[in-house]
Amino acid sequence: MNRILAALYWIAMALIMAFITLPLLVVVAASLSPSSEVVLNPARWTFHWYGELWTAKWLGPFWLSVQIALTVSVISGMLGLLAAYVVAYRRCPAADVIMSFILSPLAVPQIVKGVAIVLFLSSAGLFHLLGTPGLIMAHVILTLPFATRMIATAVYNFDRNLDRAAQSLGAGRWQRIRFILLPLIKPGIFSGMTFTFILSFNNIPLSVFLVRPGQSTLPITVINYMEYSLTPVLAAVNVASLLFILTTIFVFEKLGGFSAQLHGGSK
Repeated sequence: MNRILAALYWIAMALIMAFITLPLLVVVAASLSPSSEVVLNPARWTFHWYGELWTAKWLGPFWLSVQIALTVSVISGMLGLLAAYVVAYRRCPAADVIMSFILSPLAVPQIVKGVAIVLFLSSAGLFHLLGTPGLIMAHVILTLPFATRMIATAVYNFDRNLDRAAQSLGAGRWQRIRFILLPLIKPGIFSGMTFTFILSFNNIPLSVFLVRPGQSTLPITVINYMEYSLTPVLAAVNVASLLFILTTIFVFEKLGGFSAQLHGGSK
């Protein structure tokens, strides 16, 4: 019976992995197509389409997306840390209500949030904030619940006996926060920042309402390009974006060591 269950487990895992990886392999093969039409011919594969990515048409939206994602990850990380400190560490009155309020944007579809932010900016006479400022504000609203939740989880798992020991040795509040709390919850902070970076970089529903004419993030540029043509350069953009995201995750993991937290360890 155990052998049958083990076999079913590995079969299910193989099917899941195939379901995840096969579309990616098709996209990679399409990015190497020898012609402007998607042709899956390994004998004639070429990296020509990757060379077209080094143009202003793609580099401009890419750098805009990176700048917005970095800014959003820092802002969401800082605000999420403050919120987690108040709710999870200090255990303020009505902490559950405050956490529910912070997580409430998750219940609203992103398209609705995009329309609401545009209407708010226009009615408040702040229509000039459309573009990068509006995108950053909208993406912070989108990502802050995720950052707060991840950091709060790290704070909840924090061993308060260490804090009490430091306090008994004469350490002040700020010393305990700086030398005890922050180093131990650093994996949670960086995991939240990584997740917010990825969400902001790949976001479409909010960005489509808030970009200015002549200004576009990378996902919006891809969507606009697909309206008129479908060439292997789109596959090359997606492969390059995937490699960039994986590199970003690797860098953030090296800085924060959050993979150890996922496995219940420390780093």
